[in-house]
Amino acid sequence: MKEPVQLCYTISEAAKLMNVEPHVLRYWEDELNLNIARNSMGHRIYTDDDLKIFKSIQNLKASHISLKDIRDQLPSSASAPSAATYYQTGSSSVKSSDSSGNADKMTQFKSILTNIIKDAMSENSKEMSDDISSRVSDNVRKEIDFLIRQRDEEEEARFKQLDETIRTFQKARQEAASAKISEKKEKKRNLFSKRKQKAK
Repeated sequence: MKEPVQLCYTISEAAKLMNVEPHVLRYWEDELNLNIARNSMGHRIYTDDDLKIFKSIQNLKASHISLKDIRDQLPSSASAPSAATYYQTGSSSVKSSDSSGNADKMTQFKSILTNIIKDAMSENSKEMSDDISSRVSDNVRKEIDFLIRQRDEEEEARFKQLDETIRTFQKARQEAASAKISEKKEKKRNLFSKRKQKAK
């Protein structure tokens, strides 16, 4: 008999369908010990069956029932991996085995893989954090240096313009003073020559 085909959704798609935030689905999964399937990248895969369970949880929550009581009311299949199901993601599909032996092996493999990934991330997190911190510090320092240099250049240009304005003003005053002196000398010369002519 052909196994049922179910569409598979990412956490953001499932959250949108449920009209909740993605962190709510993760919280329910953790608090209620739900076993949500994951793809080869380790991302959660939600099936129509999972969404039905989440809808039930949502309805019970709306009736002011605590998560502890909801956990007791959930069917035992909700916390076990769903076997004999196709999960379709676009053109690719992942089929889980219907034999309990293979399902157990798959669960163990997922658990081992999850632990390996967690350990790797834990070991690299400090190194990554230091690297990111160093890059951010370098970028911030470069940005500050650029802004200081830009401010200094703008101030220097402003001082040059001010200096030029002062020099132009001083030159104009000197020229005006020279013109007055020349004018006075000319007047004296004219006056002196007039007196000389009168004296003759």
